[in-house]
Amino acid sequence: MLAVQKTCHIMAQAVFIFGTTFCLYLAVILVDPALGDDPSIVPYDQLYEAGKTHYTREEWLDTIIHMERAIKNYKLRRSEMIGCRMKCTNHTKIVKDVFALDHRYSHHNELNFFAQVVKKAECLKHCLDDRLGDIWQLPVHEDIEKEFEARVPYDYLQLAYWRTNQLAKAVAAAHTFIVANPDHSVMQDNIEFYKEFEGVTKDMFQDMERPEHEQMFYNGVAAYNDQDYKECKRTMEKAIKLYYHAEMECRVQCEGPYIHEYFPEFFQSITNHYSSVLKCKAGCPEEVAGPNQRTNYKNYLPMHYHYLQFCLYQLGEVVDAAQAASSFLLFIPDHGDMLQNIQFYQRQADITTENLQPRKDSVEYLEMVMLEQKLLDLAETTFTDDDEMSLDDEEGKEEEKEPITEDMPNPTPDAAKLIRKCPCTGKV
Repeated sequence: MLAVQKTCHIMAQAVFIFGTTFCLYLAVILVDPALGDDPSIVPYDQLYEAGKTHYTREEWLDTIIHMERAIKNYKLRRSEMIGCRMKCTNHTKIVKDVFALDHRYSHHNELNFFAQVVKKAECLKHCLDDRLGDIWQLPVHEDIEKEFEARVPYDYLQLAYWRTNQLAKAVAAAHTFIVANPDHSVMQDNIEFYKEFEGVTKDMFQDMERPEHEQMFYNGVAAYNDQDYKECKRTMEKAIKLYYHAEMECRVQCEGPYIHEYFPEFFQSITNHYSSVLKCKAGCPEEVAGPNQRTNYKNYLPMHYHYLQFCLYQLGEVVDAAQAASSFLLFIPDHGDMLQNIQFYQRQADITTENLQPRKDSVEYLEMVMLEQKLLDLAETTFTDDDEMSLDDEEGKEEEKEPITEDMPNPTPDAAKLIRKCPCTGKV
């Protein structure tokens, strides 16, 4: 009988706690003006500021609700804006639309160019109106944008999670923040605290902002280390596609607002604008590589091809392996190991000069980068004295290793030297 009473008492306490939490949750939704009737349409900066206010008042549940929704709406806004820019970067359709206005545009280069700019602006406006309504037009302070890029909301969330006994979420939030801010001394101490706290496991240290292409690359490295070359091929091929897509998304964000109004020296101003766009695009390889590859971003994309070529060879796909090796050399042409690999592949019966060419994706990517650099050089030579921008910085050279036996190509360097697997290990 006593056991039954004790069980009923525990159940009653659980129901009371759940009911209280649920009521608080409903109260926040129903009365908080920052959330409105539809939280999905509240600008993320307003949610963020409201979350910080609740944080200073130690209102932890409210802090979590606002910060989580701010992150969600930030990602929604960013995703929709990228989607619209990707859609409106379809030059073929835009040019076709321009010619449909008046075929004479094709004989007037300046009018043709201006018409394309206007049509692109029109496309973007309609797309954003359809997807986001008026939200995209609301200005967001630059400081707030930088805080989201630096993952600052997770700094607030980790303490709020901790104070509400959500240990796994607190650890993940702390790890997500420290990945982008490895020198943050307070969070370093928090990480050490969590590591020693009872109940914390290694798998709780998750980067909740890790991009898909990076996770796929790590999966490929793991498959390589396990000598599962079929899985290595599958994941590295997918990682390469995801990388190029991520960089394209980064590049379209560089374009900024399109020009809607007349101003003096129109074409010089246009040139200055697109010069800044091209400089921004040149920074996308570092941006897409992310904080885990901050010091090694120039080698991040080429290493996809390095792993891929060895895995392909192990699967007997010699031609594809040789093309992956040739692609690697487009990025780092003086790499000793890969030059030896090319010599090895040239001795294989299936290899000819024609099928030793680099892959199409790498060729097209580098052609785009080189063309943009030429346009940037031309613009800066014509209109400015600033000629510091260059994509031809010397590539970091890897250590030369002793040649291995000639019955297979050189393997990929130890992954541990290329990947900072845990940026939060020990005191920094």
